[in-house]
Amino acid sequence: MKKVGKLLHVTSTGGVGRFEVEPKIGQPVFDKDGKRIGNIIDIFGPTHHPYVKIKPASGVRLEEFVGRYLYA
Repeated sequence: MKKVGKLLHVTSTGGVGRFEVEPKIGQPVFDKDGKRIGNIIDIFGPTHHPYVKIKPASGVRLEEFVGRYLYA
């Protein structure tokens, strides 16, 4: 797995992260232990360091991952 960005905050419909690499719609996102926390459902902002919208996996509370690194 490779470190790809950070989870910045959580909204009512998912989480918002900032990636350091090019993301892809549908791409799974993991925590540092390899646990799948969700999938990318939207990409927006600058192309160099885009923002992503993450739909949480079933049973995952994204609030626990705010400020932490994300992996893919």
